[in-house]
Amino acid sequence: MEDNRPIFLIDANSLITPYNLYYPFDLVSKFWDDIERKIVDGSIIIMDKVYDELIAGDDELSTWLLNITNLNKISHKDPGIVSVYGEILDYIQTSELYTQKALLEWSGNRIADPWLIACAKTNIQTLVTFEASSGGINKKNPSSNPKIPDICKQFNVNYTNLFDMMRKLSINIS
Repeated sequence: MEDNRPIFLIDANSLITPYNLYYPFDLVSKFWDDIERKIVDGSIIIMDKVYDELIAGDDELSTWLLNITNLNKISHKDPGIVSVYGEILDYIQTSELYTQKALLEWSGNRIADPWLIACAKTNIQTLVTFEASSGGINKKNPSSNPKIPDICKQFNVNYTNLFDMMRKLSINIS
């Protein structure tokens, strides 16, 4: 962005979790209004795979998203993103930290996580997720479930959680 503000790429769980647990539309509409404004001004980007996951919900969250005009949505088919996506899957396949099941899980068409990391790396965005690091993965205890923060660290991709993004974008619920 022109004023050097960070651009945030949002994981589906960073909208689903607040919708389900923290910020229902009828009680905290300001949160959703502010998120919508940040989507429209380009501070928050939604990847097509996340968009598709969210609108499949057939609920108030999907209706909200469908009604955003000028939504900044990025395609996972961008050649740069596809290239980094391949690097991520190669890493999981060749790393002794992950099992074959991890590769099968992340290479599935319905999993947005590796695409999000590839997009954030390609476009120098900060990935927003509630997902936490696996913590104790090692060669003796390889993981069958890759976590966004662990792969972000491996690929030098910035990531944060929803609340940190809210602070950085001056989104509040008061």
